[in-house]
Amino acid sequence: MTIIETERTYINQIKQIDLEALYSICGNAELMKYLGDGKPLSKEQTQKWIEVSILNYKLKGFGMYGVFSKDNDTLIGYCGLILSSDINDYELIYTLDKQYWGKGLATEIAYAVVKYGFEKLKLKTIFASIDPANKVSEKILLKIGFLEKFRREDQFGLETIYFNLNQI
Repeated sequence: MTIIETERTYINQIKQIDLEALYSICGNAELMKYLGDGKPLSKEQTQKWIEVSILNYKLKGFGMYGVFSKDNDTLIGYCGLILSSDINDYELIYTLDKQYWGKGLATEIAYAVVKYGFEKLKLKTIFASIDPANKVSEKILLKIGFLEKFRREDQFGLETIYFNLNQI
């Protein structure tokens, strides 16, 4: 079931069948460098994240979704909205496989997920958090209207910049 469609992607609920493709992203040290604790996920952790996401769809109506290329129906990343325990609010997340970097896709999916959050989920505020060294993500967030809100250590003790965007 397609949750969101963009010009070049469709965003769907992640399924058990997506484990290998998702693990190829979440298990990649370069792709996970700026996410969470900065370490790649094990296959077991990736499996658990799929299980939690499926439960979130049922209980909350949203979660982490798979991003699929319209060109070849391949899982090329993930995105979504999560209820972050670190800030006790809704947070935008996204990551794309490296071969899809530099093509404007991250901006395209981030914008679409934010729009979905405001229009379909009726959220009032959406946060995003990044490692200060992740200048590409900072540029994406600023481009779609996020503003820096504050800086502090995250749940892993890492310096983090928190951005937010309020629905107008």
